[in-house]
Amino acid sequence: MPFAKWLSYRNEDDVLITTASAFQTRVRRLLRVFRLRGPLASDPTAQMLHALLVTIAVWMAAGFILTLHLAPITLTRLALPLALQASLAVALILLRLGQFRRASLVYLAGSWVWATAIMYAAGGIRTYASVFYGALPVSAAWLLGYGWALRTAGICIATTLIFVCLEMFGSAPLRTLSPTPLGIWFALVQATLIATIPVGQVLKKLVATLNEVQKYKQDLESLVDQRTAELVKARDQAEGANRAKSVFLANMSHELRTPLNAILGFSSFLRDNGALEQQRHDLDIINRSGEHLLALINDVLDVAKIEAGRTELEIATCDVGRVIEDATNMVRPGALQKGLTLRVESSQTPLFIRTDPARLRQVLINLLNNAVKFTENGSVTLRMAVSPSNNPAEARLVFEVEDTGAGIAVSDQAAIFDTFVQAGAAYRQQGTGLGLTISRQIVELMGGTIQVESVPGQGSRFRMEITVARAEESEVSQGPPLKQVFRLEQGQPEYRILIVEDQQENWMILERLLNTAGFQTRVAENGADGVKEYRAWRPQFIWMDLRMPLMDGVEATRMIRESEGGGEVKIVAVTASGDLRKRRELLTLGMDGYVPKPYRSTEIFECMAHHLGCRYQVSETTSKAESQGTGALRAEDLSTLPAEMRHELREAIVALNRERISAAIGRISEVNEGLGLILTRHAESYRYSRIFDVIKTVATSAAGDDS
Repeated sequence: MPFAKWLSYRNEDDVLITTASAFQTRVRRLLRVFRLRGPLASDPTAQMLHALLVTIAVWMAAGFILTLHLAPITLTRLALPLALQASLAVALILLRLGQFRRASLVYLAGSWVWATAIMYAAGGIRTYASVFYGALPVSAAWLLGYGWALRTAGICIATTLIFVCLEMFGSAPLRTLSPTPLGIWFALVQATLIATIPVGQVLKKLVATLNEVQKYKQDLESLVDQRTAELVKARDQAEGANRAKSVFLANMSHELRTPLNAILGFSSFLRDNGALEQQRHDLDIINRSGEHLLALINDVLDVAKIEAGRTELEIATCDVGRVIEDATNMVRPGALQKGLTLRVESSQTPLFIRTDPARLRQVLINLLNNAVKFTENGSVTLRMAVSPSNNPAEARLVFEVEDTGAGIAVSDQAAIFDTFVQAGAAYRQQGTGLGLTISRQIVELMGGTIQVESVPGQGSRFRMEITVARAEESEVSQGPPLKQVFRLEQGQPEYRILIVEDQQENWMILERLLNTAGFQTRVAENGADGVKEYRAWRPQFIWMDLRMPLMDGVEATRMIRESEGGGEVKIVAVTASGDLRKRRELLTLGMDGYVPKPYRSTEIFECMAHHLGCRYQVSETTSKAESQGTGALRAEDLSTLPAEMRHELREAIVALNRERISAAIGRISEVNEGLGLILTRHAESYRYSRIFDVIKTVATSAAGDDS
């Protein structure tokens, strides 16, 4: 291509590019004129209002020009568009000055005035201008909120109603403005512009709100999933903690009860086998301290088991009177030591029921001990009554424990059943603060209720109600429990007893008890040795510990049962576990029974008598006691004693000196052996108040005879 021709083409392209660039620049300048400036330049709503005002102004100008060319010119046709343009100009100025609210009000007011004027000049509500009344509330909602939308709608409705009334009463609006098709079209397009942008913005806000709601819903679902996962994790942690707690309680039970078994066992064995009087007194202190420690341990473990839902009732037939007697006998020494009177008010008619006698006894002892603990003077009374029941096979038992102590403040009454809580000056008292907690939980486990009524300074009354099934006397196990075993009766076969126990102090006390009674014993210190000893020696009875090295008691029992003759040997577990369900599981694992640690010698011998059928003999003195000392303590028996002996026994009881009491009863035994045995039985059961009352009766009778 020739250079000149190429140059001419190039010059033409440059001219076109320059022309296009100049046009774009002019367009940008024109658009910049119509663009919102000022403080509200970044506000989307203000920008949209500015665009709407400019659009309406341009549209109105175009319509005004066309109207001037196509329709006859009148004052109304000139005034109305100019008035609207003026309001739009004012609104634009206010908007650029940053006064959005005022600009919106001017725009809405100008539009209403313009629409109203057109309706008045064109003939009323039948004119095209009435459509603006529908667009104005929408614009008000977009610009100023729903409150102004309601106000604008009210104004439009009221104005419309005025036009209706004018037409109804013959005062029709003027028809100074004849609408043309082009004018109507311009007005409808303007109404569409006025309504479209606000409706679009409202819909946009609605969509944005729905999106936010959807996002919030998703966030909420995510949060719910997160919280659910956290709850599942927390539940798993709680279950793990509960399992750890159960393991801890099992270990605590074993580790605490095992040494207590040796303490209580050896102290009882030494006390009952040739100890001197001072030694018996010291051993009694050791034994009582061990029993107290055991009671504290049982309280803590009982609360933990009840809270974990692992406590069950052992339902059995019992005599309510015997349960009450056992409970009061346990509490009476403490009441006597403080000089308190312990009364029992109940029906003398025997009542046999089906319940958990041990748990019922525990509740009564807790309530009585609590009353004695917080009473310094006066008395403690236990009442028992039977309330009417609709079911003749059931009995509604009502127990009340009332004291004359310091009472409980109203503010403390709601908290005394809480764990580790003692009311008032309880911090100076002994105990764990668990007695009432355990009592309430046991009563609720029995399906009953327990309440307290108290007046500070006048004492307290605890009321317990439970519903139990009635029973017959024949259902109660007969025969008194063994008191003290000395030896096996003559003429019985030799009993070989194997002790499988890894704790030396525990198998030593058990071995000594059995050897003293005349049994042949061997000891294996783990389960594996226990299996070997059984196969080599073939014992008739095995005391099996559960937790041992090398092989535990359950595995050893299984291997023994699988051995020759293993189905005939009696195997009883010795367990420190306080969990009743675990003890029952032992019966399904090949065990014939279980004895909990710490055990008493009577429990050992009674268990062997049950499984082996062996019989025991007691010493001649004890046999004589059974024949002579089974009667009640009577005043006429004590009246035969010398007065100084009665006085000495009375002073010893008042001082609650066990050594003096034992010494006084010993001297009485030299004079009247049968009476001495009766007094010994009362003293061992801590029924000091009965002895004191009988002595007092004898003294009163003697004084009356002297007069």
